[in-house]
Amino acid sequence: MYKLLATLRSNVVCSATVIRFYSSKSKPKWKSFPSKMPLDPKHIAEAQKQRLKLKQKVIKASPGIVNLQIVGSGAPGAPASVYLFSDQTRYLFNCGEGTQRLAYEHKTKLSCLENIFMTRTCWERIGGLPGICLTMQDVGVPSVTLHGPPGLDELFKAMRRFVILKDMKVEAAECKPDDVFDDHVMSLKYVAIHREPQSVSNSDEEDKVEETTVDDTDYYAYEKRKKAEPKARITVARQDWTKRHEESVIAYICKLKLRFGQLSLEKCVDKGVTPGPLLGLLKNGNDVTLTNGTVVKSSDVRGPDDPGPVFIFIDIPSEEYLRDLEDKNEAFAPYQSTATEESDQAMYVLHFSPLEVMQKPEYRKFMDRFSASTRHIALNEINSFSGYIASHRIQYHLNQLDKHIFPLLKEENNDYNKQDTTIQDCDLVRSSSLSYLHVRPRKGIDRTQEAILNPSEYLQELEVLPDFKIALNQLQQKLTERKSQQQVARAEKFPRVVFLGTGSSIPNKTRNVSAILVHTSPDSSILLDCGEGTAGQIVRFFGSERAEHVFRSLKAIYISHLHADHHLGLFALLQTKRKLLGSNNEKILLIAPEQISYWLRLYDCRFEPVHRDYVLVKNAELVDQPLRDERVLDLGVTEIATCRVRHCPHSFGVALQMNSSQKGEPGETVKITYSGDTMPCQDLVDLGRGSTILIHEATMEDELEAEARIKMHSTLTQAIEQGRKMGAKYTLLTHFSQRYAKIPRIESELEMNLGIAFDNMEVTLDDLPHLSLFYPALKAMFISHFEEMEQKALKRGNKKMRLEGGSDNNSKEPSPTR
Repeated sequence: MYKLLATLRSNVVCSATVIRFYSSKSKPKWKSFPSKMPLDPKHIAEAQKQRLKLKQKVIKASPGIVNLQIVGSGAPGAPASVYLFSDQTRYLFNCGEGTQRLAYEHKTKLSCLENIFMTRTCWERIGGLPGICLTMQDVGVPSVTLHGPPGLDELFKAMRRFVILKDMKVEAAECKPDDVFDDHVMSLKYVAIHREPQSVSNSDEEDKVEETTVDDTDYYAYEKRKKAEPKARITVARQDWTKRHEESVIAYICKLKLRFGQLSLEKCVDKGVTPGPLLGLLKNGNDVTLTNGTVVKSSDVRGPDDPGPVFIFIDIPSEEYLRDLEDKNEAFAPYQSTATEESDQAMYVLHFSPLEVMQKPEYRKFMDRFSASTRHIALNEINSFSGYIASHRIQYHLNQLDKHIFPLLKEENNDYNKQDTTIQDCDLVRSSSLSYLHVRPRKGIDRTQEAILNPSEYLQELEVLPDFKIALNQLQQKLTERKSQQQVARAEKFPRVVFLGTGSSIPNKTRNVSAILVHTSPDSSILLDCGEGTAGQIVRFFGSERAEHVFRSLKAIYISHLHADHHLGLFALLQTKRKLLGSNNEKILLIAPEQISYWLRLYDCRFEPVHRDYVLVKNAELVDQPLRDERVLDLGVTEIATCRVRHCPHSFGVALQMNSSQKGEPGETVKITYSGDTMPCQDLVDLGRGSTILIHEATMEDELEAEARIKMHSTLTQAIEQGRKMGAKYTLLTHFSQRYAKIPRIESELEMNLGIAFDNMEVTLDDLPHLSLFYPALKAMFISHFEEMEQKALKRGNKKMRLEGGSDNNSKEPSPTR
């Protein structure tokens, strides 16, 4: 008998080993995120082929491991999103701004993601979809299905000019109340919850339907080496402008599929089952007939089945939905304490609802109906940490250089011992990024990998750097004189420039996409570009309390061009400002390309009202007629002028003129010029002549000048030369390729009037003469990253020499590499 058992075990183990080996061999070796630039279309097509092959060979059985991973906790400035993953497939629930960045930082693989479930169609829940979908396309995902309230299909149609998804199909499923999403992993029931009917007033003239035009410009034609049209072809939009704002939200009741119990080899021996294919049939729940005619039931030789745990996602945005939540409770009742089977009682209920709604008696009544064993997970502002560890790590490092220029970010870890007295009876559980909720097997909540701040660890990392202490001491000696001369508090110096995003294309762990905040006076500020996640950057930099004053002081937003990384943070910022200020919120001056109006109008009509939050001023109008009228009085500036620059169509540079001040005393006239994205451009030089500060993009290093030309960007030297030509007093470099996640590659020492911008860096006029002194210490701080860039440059040089040598030796035939 023991010999037979050994044979059976060997048979089963070998079979499992083959499956694991086969899956490993079949798995495409594609990174979850593009490390530099989007992949070549040929690579995307190959990734899709590999992924389809793997999908066809996966056994469609109920998975043995299923977990929920918190991607975004819903803390102030952070998205609320949850990743459900098994050993076969993945699902994402909600995708607010910043989800892509968190997924990148915490290595959340997206290559098996096929379904995204949205509880609402507001920007707070869908703002991260463009970035996530672009990333999924790059890793070879052939298609994705969006589930949620009506309107999701219109989102990507509206963004088709600046979010290009040619290699991935995006579909929107029609989620009817009685429909069920069903696959081999789970069954998911949609529960639509409606808002109480409201009286709609059409008296507001701003709500009248306007004739709107659509922009057919190809903003990426230059990357395809096609000649871009100098002017957009403007046609009347065939768009349904009927008002359709959010009237319902969707809750999801998820139940995993039945998983058969573990096969007992001892019981198989007792029943006379011999090694072979019969074992697999019994394991998968099939009864078998032996050669002697005996019928062996699968249930007789297996352990107890796992009937499939239940977990629920709920999102009630306001008390206007609470009445229908009560009316729809019959949909939740089978999984509450009244469940007929204990296994049907919900294991987890994940609450996207805001805290103020959860504190309502009606909502607490809903929560109290669940079993005492149900864990209620909060994904809202009750959590205090956003999960962006890398931003804090590099800020602690930079803070050692100067605590004023690089202040520590204003957020902290969750306090799990803190109880909220208004909802403590409901056993509400806080969460953070990388909190794991084990669904199968039932292991409860796992916080061992949770994203937490560890300042002592970050500072210890600097201790082991060989030359950093020396470089830091030298820097501090040079800055001693500056510190002794500064007698005016920084908060009383204007202008102050805060860099909120200094990376290009896509966000990475340490550099978010473009955004620069210019404080022009105590009560006025202007934002230059507004990439995804800008509102969150403001909250983390200033802290929740000071951020409210910043949003109140924000009088204008300037958008340089319509690439996604420069304006997709606009809606979140407008909505955050409106939410904080309420009835005191004032319209903001939106200075942007005219072509943005179609996107703004469509979102306003079909998703959420935003037209009351801004007044549009067209960039092109300020080329010949700078803004000097009464509209600049509240902005803290005296003039705003623009020029066209050499990038995609409708790209602009801008120059702001203002008076500096300290302690309220007026000082010299200051001119700040911002390039946006551009190649070297004479019009920008003319616009910025005599600038006090030039903020210029420096996307690529000098050796990549040919690539920079194709992408219509500038190299480091080209950006510096632009400053020289216009006579700028100081030049600050920004918009670095994500190749240079920490520091750009500059071989020589910086000139005295140059500075390198980092996220969460604040500079005043007094800081500008000293920024170049930081470079040796920065280089010592990021020595490993710098050496890695040097190695890559060396490889590029060697490759270039080989290609040129091959061309010289065989002049008749071109190199096959070319």
